[in-house]
Amino acid sequence: MKQTGVQDVSRQLQSAVFSSGLTTKLICLFCIIGYFLSYSPRCVHILAVIPGRVMPPNFWIWTFVTHSFIELHIWHTIIDVIVVFLYSKMIEPLWGTKELLRFYFIVTIPNALFATCIYFLFYGFTFKEEYLFQRPIYGLAAFIGAYSVVIKQIMPDTVLATTPFFKLKQDQVPLLIILISIGLWFAHAVPIHFLIMLSFGIVISWTYLRFFQNHQNGTKGDMSATFSFASFFPSPIAPIISILANTIFGLFVQLKLCKPFVKKYNVASSSGLTITIPGPDAADADRRRQKALKALNDRMKAKETANESWPDLDEPNQIPFIDPAQNSSVTIDMTDLNESTSGATKEDLNQPFFDIEQQQQQQSSS
Repeated sequence: MKQTGVQDVSRQLQSAVFSSGLTTKLICLFCIIGYFLSYSPRCVHILAVIPGRVMPPNFWIWTFVTHSFIELHIWHTIIDVIVVFLYSKMIEPLWGTKELLRFYFIVTIPNALFATCIYFLFYGFTFKEEYLFQRPIYGLAAFIGAYSVVIKQIMPDTVLATTPFFKLKQDQVPLLIILISIGLWFAHAVPIHFLIMLSFGIVISWTYLRFFQNHQNGTKGDMSATFSFASFFPSPIAPIISILANTIFGLFVQLKLCKPFVKKYNVASSSGLTITIPGPDAADADRRRQKALKALNDRMKAKETANESWPDLDEPNQIPFIDPAQNSSVTIDMTDLNESTSGATKEDLNQPFFDIEQQQQQQSSS
């Protein structure tokens, strides 16, 4: 069983490597190169984000781009490469190379900026200079967290594993990896910036996909209920998260940072009720909407079939019902028929006799 599982993973990884696009291959190649560069402390100091170095007068702002390619441990690099190859195999054909590259920079650059601000807060509370100069920010944790959000958007109801106690769905992966990273941080297996970058990567990617991503069908964002922020949490606490998220969204709308949510109903459609919701292209999130509409149409067809199964009271081959209370005699109006028959009889039957009398008179006169 273990050999079969390893063979399946290796086969999928080989297929992903050969079928992946240029952006995916470049990201993985830079991650491998960054791992070998990490053996030099000088390269780590120059390429990773050092909060004290991005401030004036240094302005090492290029580290916001290069920090994601640096990894200090080989198992971190292996996980990064495997996740990027496997997930990009599904995402890049749907989005395209440019959109995937844009998504990468949208997630990683603001994430490094937020992590830097968190380190500044740590320094403000503790006055320890190690948060400014001795704790670099590096790694691809933000992009891995963002990938978990994208897969949740594309396949929200996918069951990843089934156990006797629970079923692991794709909806639960983002929160699960945050909990796992918290446990690894307590075990000193990952640094604090890994947890910060992973969490902010999930939040930033969800915000971009929810409100700002442009799609080929002219829509923006994904306002479907299955992609709400409350759907990331278990059902017992989802209503509380929903209230908090709706309050923050209303505040963003008032500040004109987001547009209000608008639904468009096309009641003139010939195929029933059509709902147009701002969201991804039909290749990804519309798949679940089409599934819901298909279920609705099937129910409507089943209802129509049930109505058609009742017998019709006016079937043409059915014998007409005669009320016994009415007169059972049948009256046929023969007036027109008698008149036409009597007229034809007088003319047709008497005509030969008139012709014989005329012939006898002509013979006698001669």
